[in-house]
Amino acid sequence: MKIYLPIRLKNILKAVKIDMLYYFIRSNIHLNKVAITVEKDLSSLRPINDLLVQADVHLVTITPEALTKKTKSQQSLVYPDEERRKKAMKYLEKGYRGIAVVSGNEVSGDIWYTSACSQKKRTVHPDLKWLKMKCGDKDAYAFDMYLHPGKRGRNLANLLQNGALHEIRDRGYGRALGYYWAENIPALWVHRTLQWKELRRVKVTRFLSLRYSC
Repeated sequence: MKIYLPIRLKNILKAVKIDMLYYFIRSNIHLNKVAITVEKDLSSLRPINDLLVQADVHLVTITPEALTKKTKSQQSLVYPDEERRKKAMKYLEKGYRGIAVVSGNEVSGDIWYTSACSQKKRTVHPDLKWLKMKCGDKDAYAFDMYLHPGKRGRNLANLLQNGALHEIRDRGYGRALGYYWAENIPALWVHRTLQWKELRRVKVTRFLSLRYSC
C-alpha cells in the first residue's frame, strides 16, 4: 500500500497539470469562436430580495478592504479559489466594480462591471473593441461572471447576474452590455431568463493576449 500511494499521488498531480494545461489552451487560444453580444434595458428588472432569502445567500459589493480585513459592516470575504481572489484584486486595481454572491462570508461567485465608455479618458473596456460594441455615457459593461464549481446548479448564476443588474441601475446606468460564448449553454439560458436582447454574433480568434474578430 505504501509503495503504490506515491505512484497514485504522482498520477493525480500529472492529471491535474494536464487538465490545467487543457483549460489554459482552451481559454487563450481559439479560432473563429462565436461570441454573442447582448444588451439589457435596465428600466425593468426582475425582483431579487425574495429569491436571495430563499437561497439563503446575500449579495455584497467587493472592495479591497473586504478582501483583506474586517470592516464595520461586514466580515472579510473568503474566496475558496485563491487565484480568483487574486484576479478580484487586480480588477479592483483597474477601477472595476464587483458583486459577489456570498454564503456566510464565503464567496460562491462574482461578476464585474465598469463604465463602458469613459468620456474623460476617451477609452473603452478592451473587450468592447474586439466585440465591436458601441457604448454611451449611460452604458455599463458587465463581464467575467464566475461561480465556484462546488456552488453551481443552485440558480446562483441568475441571482448573481440579476443582483449586478440592480446595482448597475442604482448607480445611474440605463443599459448594460455584455456577451457570452455561443457554445456555453448555461450562459445562454441565464441571459434568456433575464431577458437580455441579442445584438449580433462575432467570430473571435485569440492567441494568448492577441484578439481580433470578424
